[in-house]
Amino acid sequence: MEILTCGRRPRARYGHGLATLRGLYLIHRLGRTISVASILFLVGCGSSTAPTDAGPGTGATNPLCLLGAPVCSSRIAIGPGVFLPVYSTYKLHIGNPSATRAIIVVHGANRNANGSFETMLEATGRGSTFDETIVVAPYFQTTEDLPGPNEVYWSSSGWKKGHLSLTGGPTPRISSYEAIDVIVGLLANRARFPAIEEIVVTGHSAGGQVTHRYAAGSAVEEDLPGIRMRYVVANPSTYLYLGPERWDGAGFSVPELAPCPDYQRWHYGLTDLNSYMNRSTLQEVDARLTGRDVTILIGSADTGLASLDISCGAYLEGQNRFDRGQKLMDFMDALRPGHSHVERIVPGVAHSSSGMYTSPVGLNALFGR
Repeated sequence: MEILTCGRRPRARYGHGLATLRGLYLIHRLGRTISVASILFLVGCGSSTAPTDAGPGTGATNPLCLLGAPVCSSRIAIGPGVFLPVYSTYKLHIGNPSATRAIIVVHGANRNANGSFETMLEATGRGSTFDETIVVAPYFQTTEDLPGPNEVYWSSSGWKKGHLSLTGGPTPRISSYEAIDVIVGLLANRARFPAIEEIVVTGHSAGGQVTHRYAAGSAVEEDLPGIRMRYVVANPSTYLYLGPERWDGAGFSVPELAPCPDYQRWHYGLTDLNSYMNRSTLQEVDARLTGRDVTILIGSADTGLASLDISCGAYLEGQNRFDRGQKLMDFMDALRPGHSHVERIVPGVAHSSSGMYTSPVGLNALFGR
């Protein structure tokens, strides 16, 4: 392994000052599982601003990058003159000829894309190889993150729901879900990634909320011949329900509206949809979420209330994250027979993305092994 440094402390573009040390420790831990002949790892060289992936390079090298720091980040164009930062093991505008799988991991509510990236690196080192699997972690910023020039940003809840980026940012405004569509499209580009066979979209907690709704709303999977898409939804606070029925203690029925009049509004249900979701009919949304390869990955000990959605609409889905995951599966079993959701329970794990993804059950959900 070759490590090049610039003789100075690297600056963290997104405010994660300890990312370099964490990343080097991670590389040390994963060193025995990396099956590439040589890894070029650049630490802290050049500008602190992430480079822009403007288009395919000519004769460009694309070294493996395993650090949740600016050196492993870049900006991808998700609209004309509109950019989104991402962390990735290989630069998306250059590609990789050997990767057969891509994992897009969506961060949680605290928007620690670098931490989600490093967690998925750890899981990949245990369940796959870095020749075989490319990891991508998009960064959905708010104004608190001090987005760079022409970088879109959302409200603290808007990116979770697939809303358009805020009006104070660059135009055109872009849905956070459309940004994921763009990443999927880049990974499906056969000129850059000729061997890709499957793309996995996943997220833990708020990232799990995004994953479940994205599986229902995105049409991009329908245009990917020869590439399988899977969705791994880990410990979200709430799920998207395809109908008005909720658990009543004995079965599923339509609750009284008076105590909870908004329980069917997006993103709990399918009324008052945003512009991204309105691209599809309700029948198309129902068919997608019913038929797509969705794994509901829930920790048996994720029964606490920390950062849990405690709105009326959320409590109609269950008392805690573990309960809500099981009730969502009960709903699908009862009212969408033949669905493709699969439940996987991680025993003894609470609200921990690392505990979920690096468990045997989590590794099987991500890598099928």
